[in-house]
Amino acid sequence: MTVQLASAQSALTTAKLHRLDQRITQLMDSAHVPGLSIAIIQSGKVVYTKGYGLTKADSTQPVTPATVFEAASLTKPVFAYAVLQLVEEGKLDLDKPLYTYLPYSDVADDERYQQLTARMVLSHRSGFPNWRNDRQSPHLSLLFPPGKRFSYSGEGFVYLQKVVEKITNQPINELMEERVLKPLGMTKSGFVWKPSFAANVAQPHNESGETEPKYKPQQANMAYSMHTTASDYARFILAIVNNKGLKPATVDQMLSPQSQLPKRFADSTTLAPDLFWGLGFGLERTPKATYFWHWGDNGAFKCYVAANRSRKDAVIYFANGSNGLDFADEILTQTLGGYHPAFGFLGINWREEVRKRTQAK
Repeated sequence: MTVQLASAQSALTTAKLHRLDQRITQLMDSAHVPGLSIAIIQSGKVVYTKGYGLTKADSTQPVTPATVFEAASLTKPVFAYAVLQLVEEGKLDLDKPLYTYLPYSDVADDERYQQLTARMVLSHRSGFPNWRNDRQSPHLSLLFPPGKRFSYSGEGFVYLQKVVEKITNQPINELMEERVLKPLGMTKSGFVWKPSFAANVAQPHNESGETEPKYKPQQANMAYSMHTTASDYARFILAIVNNKGLKPATVDQMLSPQSQLPKRFADSTTLAPDLFWGLGFGLERTPKATYFWHWGDNGAFKCYVAANRSRKDAVIYFANGSNGLDFADEILTQTLGGYHPAFGFLGINWREEVRKRTQAK
């Protein structure tokens, strides 16, 4: 284990952190997750980072706060941040139909797509499926008219990526390095595979804890290809809570409800009274606080971020096992406190899953 502890610990005392460490180790073991990296922010500063376990189950290399993990869908908020910079600069209008910037041949046979805007993509109201049935197919279908309701979609982010590349005349990887990674000091991050990752990279593991082949993206995809560390991603969250790189009014808009979420991810019929989506992040309103959040799932990599903007508190963690979200609720409860309705939205009773595995051992 590798630990970095800031001198100002705020509400997280050494005793609380010790209990958290013990519990995370127990939960990882019961869920067959070999490695995990965490960063905790309090009052706008990183106060704790730590690596647990191993980069690969049959290795001796420990996970550290500098270990590179797949960020999966935590890529999407980072892209949204860059998109909103373009909006501030007048290069992109959130409410101008995207086809006026770049027609999309994949869905050109359905004129309804011409209603689609960047705001709808960032708030997951594109009308596209998450992914088309055949990822190699050049044909994409709309499930419903753009803007009608929430429906999580990576396809929407792919289209918006193409639009951004067109209006900036830059490859998306180059643009993201220039606008996000370099200004925020995210030196151990990238959207395509970098040779420097190889020295300290987490390997993927299935539900049984067995190693799987490592995905090394050669092309950037703004829905899921980011590779990063817990410490680097904390720099991005700090930029959000401290209004760095975006105007406060833009961050206000980013973290304001744009669409209401259903109670369950897979069920669009019943809306949740306390769950929304902003421009790149999910939002949850509890009796005591409001949080912005996102999860990541690349199969054998799982990750989660949740933050309270007003308190400038956050927790970010990355895991290299398919069961890495099993204990997200417990980590958030111990670090941020409170109830998090997003767990119900994702439709998995994580505490129950952990209890079952613990009893089966």
